[in-house]
Amino acid sequence: MKNKKKILIPIIAVAAVIIIAAVSALAVFQGELRTLLSVKERDDTGIYEVNYAADYKLDELLSQGGAATEEELVQYILKTMLKGLPIDVPYEIPNLACSTFSAETPEGGFIFGRNLDNQQTDLAVVKTSPKDGYSSVSVVNLSFLGYNENYTPDKLLDRINTLATAYFPLDGVNEKGLAVGVLQLQAPKTAQDNGKPDVGTTLAIRAMLDKCATVREAVEFLESIDMFAAANGCYHFQIADATGDSVVVSYVNNEMVLTEKKDGILCATNFYLHDVPFEYEKQGLDRYEILVEELTETKAVLDLEGGKELLHAVNITGTDPDEKGRVYSTQWSSVYDLTSPSLHLWADMDYASEYIYEP
Repeated sequence: MKNKKKILIPIIAVAAVIIIAAVSALAVFQGELRTLLSVKERDDTGIYEVNYAADYKLDELLSQGGAATEEELVQYILKTMLKGLPIDVPYEIPNLACSTFSAETPEGGFIFGRNLDNQQTDLAVVKTSPKDGYSSVSVVNLSFLGYNENYTPDKLLDRINTLATAYFPLDGVNEKGLAVGVLQLQAPKTAQDNGKPDVGTTLAIRAMLDKCATVREAVEFLESIDMFAAANGCYHFQIADATGDSVVVSYVNNEMVLTEKKDGILCATNFYLHDVPFEYEKQGLDRYEILVEELTETKAVLDLEGGKELLHAVNITGTDPDEKGRVYSTQWSSVYDLTSPSLHLWADMDYASEYIYEP
C-alpha cells in the first residue's frame, strides 16, 4: 500500500500541473478561442462568419506608433493575440478594381454601396465589439491571409489566421452608421512621413470603424496619422455616414485631398476624381460613367434594391488573365444601410441570395 501511495502522489501532481496549465491557457487565450470557435461557413457560399471576441488592442498599437507595413501589422498580431506563438500568417494584397457610391433612400435614410473586384476568393464577414469603441461589421478578403481553394478555415487548427481578420477589413459599417470602402489607384505610392503614427490601409479602416461616428470625425482621424498605403501602393477611401455626408479621401504626392459631393452625387472607381500633377493609369472610367448616369437620373435617391441593381450594373464578370494568370471579377457586392446600420451582402454575383448582418 505504501508503494502504491508513493506512485499515486507523483501521478496526481503531474495531473494537477496539466490541469493548471490547461486552465491557464484557457484564461490567456479565452477571447481567441471563442473567436476561432465562432468561425463557420454560411450555406456553402464561401462566406465565413467570424464573431470576433479577442482584444486586438488597437489603442495600444496606435500609441506605440502604429504599423507602416502589413508585415509590421502581422508581427503585432502575433505578439498580442497569439502571445508570440510561432504561427505563420501569410498575406498578399493583389490589385483591387472596385466601385463605390452613396445615396439617399426614398424614406430619407442613407445607403452606401460597394463592389469588391478581385481574383476568386472566399470572404469573411467579421463582427467586432471593442470595449472602448463602436461595434461594427466588416468584410475581409480571405486570400489576403493565405486562404485559397485548398486551404480554408473549416477545421479549428486551420482557423488561426482568422485572428488577423480584425485588422484587414476592406469595407464595413459601425453601429453609428459610418461606412468605409477602399479602392485602388494605379498611381505613385502613398507614404506620409510627418512624425505621426504610421497607419496602413486596412488598419485605417479598422480605426475609423472603431473610433468615428461621422465622416468629419473620420477625416480628422486620417489627418492625425501618417498614411502608408498597403503593398507600397496607392488607394482612396469613400466614407459615408447616417447624416448623408460623404467624401472621397485620396492622396497626391503624400498630401491628403478631399472630394465632396457635387449636385448631391458622389461615387468612385479606380482613378482620381480631381487633377493630379503626374501621369498614371486610369481604370474604371466605364463603371464610373454608369454610376454617375444612374445617380443623376435618380437624383441620387435609391432604395436597397436599387442600390443592389446599380452594383450589378457595374460588376466585372471577368477580366483577361494578368501576368500571373489571375482573372478578376466581382467577389462581393455590399449595400450598407446607414440609417439602421446593417450590411446587405451578395457574393460571387449571385444577386438572388442576400445575406444581412448588423453590427
